Amino acid sequence: MTDEADAVSELRSGLIEALRMCRAIEREIFGALEPNDRDTTGPDGAWSAKDNLAHLSAWRHRQATKMAAIRAGDPEPGLPGTTIDETNAVFHAERAGWTWDRVEADADATAEAFIAEIAAASDDALGDQTVLGPIMGDGPEHDLGHLPAFAAGVGMSDRVLRLADLTQAMLDRGEWPARSAAFARYNLACFHALGGRLDTARALLRLALPEDEGLRTLAPTDDDLLALRTEIPSLIGE
Repeated sequence: MTDEADAVSELRSGLIEALRMCRAIEREIFGALEPNDRDTTGPDGAWSAKDNLAHLSAWRHRQATKMAAIRAGDPEPGLPGTTIDETNAVFHAERAGWTWDRVEADADATAEAFIAEIAAASDDALGDQTVLGPIMGDGPEHDLGHLPAFAAGVGMSDRVLRLADLTQAMLDRGEWPARSAAFARYNLACFHALGGRLDTARALLRLALPEDEGLRTLAPTDDDLLALRTEIPSLIGE
């Protein structure tokens, strides 16, 4: 096996490990909630725990079906809305009446389908930012965006940090395409900045921002990085 093939194999196994951890942490965090609290909406009608898990699962299903189509040489399936917000509304409406048990079973099924598609994807696909980016976006990055508030409520914030650490370790092993690693590090930096872990966010941005002009343009206006906004030029290296 060549070095390049070894790198893709390690990337593949890292992605699968991260997705398995996503699902395990979801089970822990949502399983710690009282059953009646899983359906309770947040302030101003914010999604309940059940809604959030159904949302995470819906996007995993979307990514698995898209990867299956790409692998088969078929057209990529369209989204049910013309914008992300419209699509999220459709996904929510489709699942709003589901029981918790059905949402939980679907979350298991979509995680396994997603993992199966990563296992079956070609080496070329996993080296492509247009494939690898959405895998992260509908995998660990998505969980890092939705789980922190629920984790804090049940005293399990350490589980979410464990997922972030695993994701960072996967990037630091060096098998990632440079641009894909830059985007993944940037998103991790946003997660840590929102959580007040500014030193970790700074270190990630110092690695990410020099690699991509688009990220350098985005960072000064990104509200996720508001706590570091005045430092962005120095983190870019200007």
